[in-house]
Amino acid sequence: MTPRDIAFVLRCSGAATLAYALAAALGLQHPVWASITGVIVSQDNLDQTRSAVIWRFAGTVVGIAVAVIAGSLIAVAGWGTAAQTGISVALCAALVRRWPDLKVAMWTAPILFFARDPNVTLLSAGYWRGSEVVLGGLTGVALHLMAEQAMTWLEQKLAARDR
Repeated sequence: MTPRDIAFVLRCSGAATLAYALAAALGLQHPVWASITGVIVSQDNLDQTRSAVIWRFAGTVVGIAVAVIAGSLIAVAGWGTAAQTGISVALCAALVRRWPDLKVAMWTAPILFFARDPNVTLLSAGYWRGSEVVLGGLTGVALHLMAEQAMTWLEQKLAARDR
């Protein structure tokens, strides 16, 4: 294993752990989504991580918006959760055909329907899921930035030693 391999392992594990701990400390309803996002955005290089976090945030916002709008309209018609989920996923899938990197929207919509307390509105559930995703994504990016700085410092020290 190279130092970069070890750094990747540590920052993925750190992102999962720290994002969960922060979300729990802040009282977010499902800290697991912060933890999962911290891992999902952790890519091999910093540009990939930045891209992953941008698309994760964009897909989450789209999934939340579609679920809240379509779900609310469909509920008024008296249709249940299955119809709300199916139509929301179909709308998100249509968007993903045009912008494939928005694919997280297709599972964000069902998560809102199935992971919310029945006494919580879709809008409130969307706020909480969005907050968890943002916290996890920012944690993953922050750890990647710190790891890159540490790796640059280490590589410079090793290069100076080898001269």
